[in-house]
Amino acid sequence: IIIISDRKMDADHLGVPALLALSAIHQHLTNRGLRTSTGLVVETGSAREVHHFALLGGYGAEAVHPYLAFETVIGLAETGKLGAGVDGKKACKNFIKAIGKGLRKVMSKMGISTYMSYTGAQIFEAVGLARALIDKYFTGTTSSVEGIGVFEVAEEAIQVHRAAFGDDPVLANALAAGGEYT
Repeated sequence: IIIISDRKMDADHLGVPALLALSAIHQHLTNRGLRTSTGLVVETGSAREVHHFALLGGYGAEAVHPYLAFETVIGLAETGKLGAGVDGKKACKNFIKAIGKGLRKVMSKMGISTYMSYTGAQIFEAVGLARALIDKYFTGTTSSVEGIGVFEVAEEAIQVHRAAFGDDPVLANALAAGGEYT
């Protein structure tokens, strides 16, 4: 079992995006004929939405430990922001249940009934990634719309890292959502 983790990331150490690291390792093991005898577990602070878990599973993760999401829901529960009857344990249980339901919905829409059938299936279409990046790190993934390459992915990771560990007063207690939600 290989555990891919970004837990030791800090102000001085930038982590490789979890999906990129996972897929690169998954591809390497597949090319060497070792994938079926190796389990991949991802421990990441970046997994927080169903889509994040769906991508990690679809590109090879047998398990995902979203440590930052757990720490966040525990913190919200301890401050009473999730209701009077919700403690940290219940909050984590609810989070896991919600992610599980979301993953089942994603898999059922794709005609997949078990997580093991879904793991490493790479059934997504990449939108906005350069062909060279896809060919190297997401081999076999279809894409009809090109976009950013590995250097732009790195630059985005650096920007997010700077925001997380910077001194921007707007981001003092929370990170930016990372997109537009309406």
